[in-house]
Amino acid sequence: MATAKKLPSGSYRVRVYDNETKKYKSFTADTKKAAELAAQEWLNGRTKKKSYNLNITVGEAVSEYIASKENILSPSSIRGYEVIRKNALGGIEDIKLSRLTEKELQKWVNANSESYAPKTIKSQFGLITAALRQNKINLDFGDILLPRIEKREAVIPDEKQISQILHIVEGTSVELPVTIAVTLGLRQSEIAALKWSDYNGQTLKIHAAKVPNKENRYVIKNTTKSQASTREIEVGELLKVRLDRAERTSEYISPMLPSSVLRKFSHLCEKNGLPHFTMHGQRHGNASLMLAQGVPDKYAMQRLGQSSPNMIKDIYQHLYDSKQKQVAETVSDAFSDIYAMKYDTNE
Repeated sequence: MATAKKLPSGSYRVRVYDNETKKYKSFTADTKKAAELAAQEWLNGRTKKKSYNLNITVGEAVSEYIASKENILSPSSIRGYEVIRKNALGGIEDIKLSRLTEKELQKWVNANSESYAPKTIKSQFGLITAALRQNKINLDFGDILLPRIEKREAVIPDEKQISQILHIVEGTSVELPVTIAVTLGLRQSEIAALKWSDYNGQTLKIHAAKVPNKENRYVIKNTTKSQASTREIEVGELLKVRLDRAERTSEYISPMLPSSVLRKFSHLCEKNGLPHFTMHGQRHGNASLMLAQGVPDKYAMQRLGQSSPNMIKDIYQHLYDSKQKQVAETVSDAFSDIYAMKYDTNE
């Protein structure tokens, strides 16, 4: 939006171009802020339809947006939105849409940066802008500076650690979920939703997920994360042996809550001197092993249920960094060996 300019009279004026009339519209006020606010309110009202109520607050707009998506988005997504609505709107929650400016949004981002991680703020900002766009609020969202997200390296097990993991979980309550994560690369939510009826002795059908809803209770969602996530995977010999010998005490292959599985697995890793691996880290480990074995990207993505290549790219970078370290060590050892060779100084 244009900035107010001071007139010879001492007042301030903002001129805004009207695309409909092809003329400029002027807004004059005693102060710079008042002139810019009047122009902003006109712009917001100009872009709305009659059915949009710009007298509602940001908090109310976010609530309406969440309600409009409740039967479309996953329970875990709705739960995440509800957490943001209840805890993260801060100083903009009670501001009416007609009075919201880029400056207020930037102040909100700055305030939240003290308490939230950059990735979390990006999610919060995404929800707020979606709610504002739903109400046709015409703000320059690209002008809002968000904190930079630092890329975190996933802790991925190597082949030796994968072998150790498969041994330490054997005979424990997490034998099946961890073995499935390691050998098939399933998401934790997919593993938790697997039923014995999904296993035919040769393959596993993945078509559901167990996720927390907005009340933070686990529910079964009878759809997967994406169309690519619904798939059928052949079971390898190791997993087949463990599935076939397991007692079927529940309709679910792994009746434990995902949080309980992770807690038990973390304890086993710590007890056996392994890094703090997550269940998702086993999925990355599976992908890493496939790519190291030369499995084409297309088939690796199908097996993992990935609709985008982003994870595959991350794994390639991990493999490249690991290989670079091996090369450096090999070259360093070679020079050490050369230096240690005896030679005749008289020649």
